[in-house]
Amino acid sequence: MTRKDYVMIAATISELLADIAREGESESLSDRGRAVLSGEGIGIRALALRLGDQLRQDNPRFEMARFLTACGFYA
Repeated sequence: MTRKDYVMIAATISELLADIAREGESESLSDRGRAVLSGEGIGIRALALRLGDQLRQDNPRFEMARFLTACGFYA
C-alpha cells in the first residue's frame, strides 16, 4: 500500500467520526440514541487500531500515532 492509500483510509474514518459527532449534537436525540452513537465511536476506534496494526505489519515505517491523529483521534 502507498501513503495515498493510508491517507484515504484515515480520511474515511475521520469522516465517519465527524458524522457521528454531528448526529450526537441533535437536540431531539434520546439518551439511548446517544449511547448507540457512543458505541459506534468506540467501534470505529477499535477498527482504526486493528487496521493500524495491520498497516504497521505491512510497512515497518508506518506511524500509528500519526495515522490515529489523521483518523480524528488525539485531536
